[in-house]
Amino acid sequence: MVLNWAGFQGAVSYTFDDSNSSQIANYDALNALDVPFTFYLQTGKSESSNPVWQRALRDGHEIGNHTKSHSSNDNGADTDAATQFIKSTFGITPYTMAAPNGSSVYANIARTRFLINRGVANNLIGPNDSTDPFNLPSYIPPANASTSVMDQQVTSARSGGRWRTFCIHGFTGGSDGAYQAIPLRAFLDHVQHTKDLGDVWIDSVVNVGAYWRGQKVLSSVTPTTSGSDRTWRWTLPANFPPGKYLRVRVGGGTLKQNGVPLPWDTHGYYEVALDAGSLTLSP
Repeated sequence: MVLNWAGFQGAVSYTFDDSNSSQIANYDALNALDVPFTFYLQTGKSESSNPVWQRALRDGHEIGNHTKSHSSNDNGADTDAATQFIKSTFGITPYTMAAPNGSSVYANIARTRFLINRGVANNLIGPNDSTDPFNLPSYIPPANASTSVMDQQVTSARSGGRWRTFCIHGFTGGSDGAYQAIPLRAFLDHVQHTKDLGDVWIDSVVNVGAYWRGQKVLSSVTPTTSGSDRTWRWTLPANFPPGKYLRVRVGGGTLKQNGVPLPWDTHGYYEVALDAGSLTLSP
């Protein structure tokens, strides 16, 4: 019923850690690609107060939590300090975080605060699979990675019908020493190549992650029957962002939410609002 990855062959999310100076310096070039990115701010750095992040929000990118101090040990206070900075500075609630150094202590911290915690272990994420959303895998390109090396990571996600996240710290030439910095030109060419494929969903961690987790919720529900109607009811996970949808297909009948028939999209699917908490199929 639910279309994997909103009907695309696979998905990819590009994330940037550490509020790195080279991200700021090259923001215009990144934004010109016209795809949503996720920027994980290390809020204790002065770079996190740069006005470029306000622009990033207006341009449709995600701002996420990368803690205040980037420590491998935290009892939650450092994470909460970063969230408070993001709320007070940008007027938004961060729904995803990235664990500093991939530290395992953040899995339990994130579980009570976020929809997703991005880790650093490289793997692919599949629809309805058992991947832990609080230790989400991510690929870190090697220093000076070429376009083709990054292209291969998307090829594997696309051919397997899966989701790949990238963890990028910055680009060569920055003033604050990005970990495993990569050439800007190689990255720009890689993202353009991914766009040109035309069948890969490129979006932020919060958007792809909400779809992935929402699909798992709906797929786990057993519908109830009343007369000829079948109804699915669900409860979304904690810290789930509002306003998210799933794309679904059915073999016939009418889909309704809150008693109102859903419009059929000309691309061949219905859009189901996850906030509604129920879906009814009538003959």
